[in-house]
Amino acid sequence: MVQKHLSSTVKKIHLVFKTHLDLGFTDFAQKIQSAYFSEFIPKAIETSRTLRHLGEHYGRSERFVWTTGSWLLYEYLEQANAQERANLERAILDGDIVWHALPFTTHSELLDPELFRFGLKLSQRLDQRFGKHTIAAKMTDVPGHTRGIVPLLAEAGVRFLHIGVNDASTPPDVPDLFVWRASNGAEIIVLYSKNGYGGVFTGSGLEEALAIEHTLDNRNPQSVQDVRHTYLHLQQQFPGAILEASTLDKFAATLLPVQSTLPIVTEELGDTWIHGVGSDPLKVSQYRELSRLRTDWLRQGTFQEEDPAFDRFSRHLLLVPEHTWGMDEKLYLADTVNYDRERFQKARHTPRFTDFASSWDEQRAYLRSAIADLAETPQASEVQQHLAALQPQRPRQLEDGRSTPDSVIHTPHFQVRFDLNTGALVQCVELATGREWASPQQQLGRFRYQMFDQTDYDRFQTEYVRLTEAGAWWMIHDFSKPGIEHVATQSAMVLPQLLSSTIVTHVQEICVLGVYTLPESAVTMYGAPRLLTLEWHFPHNVAEIYLTLQWFEKTATRLPEALWLDFAPLISNVHGWQMEKVSELVDPLDVRMQGARHLHAIDQRVHYHDERGQLSITSLDAPLVAPGGPALLRMTREQPDMTRGMSFNLYNNVWGTNFPMWYDDDARLRFILKFGSTR
Repeated sequence: MVQKHLSSTVKKIHLVFKTHLDLGFTDFAQKIQSAYFSEFIPKAIETSRTLRHLGEHYGRSERFVWTTGSWLLYEYLEQANAQERANLERAILDGDIVWHALPFTTHSELLDPELFRFGLKLSQRLDQRFGKHTIAAKMTDVPGHTRGIVPLLAEAGVRFLHIGVNDASTPPDVPDLFVWRASNGAEIIVLYSKNGYGGVFTGSGLEEALAIEHTLDNRNPQSVQDVRHTYLHLQQQFPGAILEASTLDKFAATLLPVQSTLPIVTEELGDTWIHGVGSDPLKVSQYRELSRLRTDWLRQGTFQEEDPAFDRFSRHLLLVPEHTWGMDEKLYLADTVNYDRERFQKARHTPRFTDFASSWDEQRAYLRSAIADLAETPQASEVQQHLAALQPQRPRQLEDGRSTPDSVIHTPHFQVRFDLNTGALVQCVELATGREWASPQQQLGRFRYQMFDQTDYDRFQTEYVRLTEAGAWWMIHDFSKPGIEHVATQSAMVLPQLLSSTIVTHVQEICVLGVYTLPESAVTMYGAPRLLTLEWHFPHNVAEIYLTLQWFEKTATRLPEALWLDFAPLISNVHGWQMEKVSELVDPLDVRMQGARHLHAIDQRVHYHDERGQLSITSLDAPLVAPGGPALLRMTREQPDMTRGMSFNLYNNVWGTNFPMWYDDDARLRFILKFGSTR
């Protein structure tokens, strides 16, 4: 175990036993859930009872209290038979099985405020059912989270958050123990374990310490012998200290009296793994659409959270941002050869590749289950209507259309001009104010396709990955693409090429449709889409611009790639940008050193404002945004150059680990630009 600030002043150690839940990675998610239900939970109960018996009859001091996220116990109680449920209920009432305030580890930036609140309510329901009061939470593996969760945790009565970082990942530059304060003044105490999931923490001047004994990913809970070994090990390290099988709540209570003396962190930290959620655009766009519907229904009173169908819907939807998105690539694919186009296209249809890829579809199935949960409700048709709007539509010639001229187009609210090669706006005058928002150097809506090579991964490993002698083999496999160094790849960014462009004026709007392709080498050697459309709508009644980007005929590739859409407006204040992240507006220049400075997941939009006006860019379907321009596989400590605006990542497959490694679906992604006083 990792040891921090060991001191002879420690009088008591709170010993917390835990297993790290991955809903995937070590196997299919359903098999993992079954293993927890049929083996792990019963074994944890058995270990607790055995040690309790030995203590009562033979004077042994060891005890076992097993901690897990609330979701696992909540679902077990929902699905278990009467005897199984009674066994767990007894263990809970005896204090042998406990939960913390969060359902499981998530990519927290991917949740909207209402769904994050719902995750917290699972522990609140368990608290109410069993007469408990949970004040502590834990995230494991993911190296950082957004400040936007702080007000929601505080609102739910959570006072303490433990974050245990994956060994290979660089953590934010924060104290081990600190108060994290949000912009509205809400705060929680945070303890960072920077070298692993748990370990030992002894704070300066604290008489009580925390020791988290973690089994690894989806491993069995500790046995009686494991518990005895842990007690012996800690007794040797802390002679004279009292060892107590404890909970995060009990340790958190010891910190509350000293909270005012702890250092304060107000900056954003962010999630340096967040690029993984860009690996399945269809899943993410459907998830975001359903999340928006869910929030709207709650606000309108269409559903109450306790409605059975809506509750099942919410529980399935909550599984999407859980931090595991498939099976372990290095174990279940274990291929460092089939990267180039011809070899991969042959290999991807073999059983090893198809079985591995089916774990990604299992993750998509959470959404199918959520949709099915509402099948018998009046809202079923509304769901289908909203999901149908996400389906790509092949471009067609606009009726009565004419070629878009390389000249200014006048609309009721804007004066615009397009770059006919890329389809981006190179002039955008807001007529109400006379403000110019774009230029040939500062374009709005520019698409780019990016390719990577081994030099990008070498740089990424230098900047971010903490290689150790013992863990180098898995760290390199999880965080890079072993084998691409033997393939003729290049690190480059390419622009689309115009095929056709038309403009049509309707009674309600002016519409401009551009159809593009990508360079042939990017299409045939990599995975660039053969066909790309940019459809701009300028409604007559509001000062807004609607942009829909679609791609078609994208070929799957294992070679690392990314698709981007850039918005780089003319600005006068680099500090005028803000990003919506869960419940907070975050300044991209207010991110802690070694935090996620160069890539974020937003809730709905980014904002820019200065003394002359404001602009908001809503991304309905793609959450990932890079302040200052594309920055995948870049983890520098420098601040982003905000004069370069915001670049939305539409898709990438640069991760290894368990995220989808290739993608060939068509896509439809929607953006809204609002000007003037609109925010």
